[in-house]
Amino acid sequence: MKLYTALLLSLISLISAKAAYADSFVLADSSKEINVSTEDLVKLPVTSITTTTNFTPKATFEGVTFTELLSKYSIKAASLRVYALDDYSYTLPVGELLKYHVILAYRKNGQTMPVSDLGPFAIIYPRDEHPELNKLEVNAKTVWQINRIEVIK
Repeated sequence: MKLYTALLLSLISLISAKAAYADSFVLADSSKEINVSTEDLVKLPVTSITTTTNFTPKATFEGVTFTELLSKYSIKAASLRVYALDDYSYTLPVGELLKYHVILAYRKNGQTMPVSDLGPFAIIYPRDEHPELNKLEVNAKTVWQINRIEVIK
């Protein structure tokens, strides 16, 4: 019975920790870290992209462009290192994010995205609008289940 209780408590802790990530991520810039929630993002202008990805059929994603996100938090960066809940990470050049109006999506087909479906946040490129984005490198840049973004000067 003690082992069962210990396992149950561990499972509850793990679920609680994942739930804490369900609607926010850390934006880290030099010495400051900002906790950014979905509630914070929905206050910014919403951009939608309807596209296919390497892991979804055509869907409509809504979120904030990196132009808006970086402006809101007064971030100046050459690149952003984006981390997922499973510790996957990729460094994205800011120039490319701005050029293609890439979004940090928090909704897919009108619904907030749970962790089980790319959420809470995903990088979405407008792949269907730009044939040059249909390549393996962009697949690697399409990070989902984002919990941290670090600024690289």
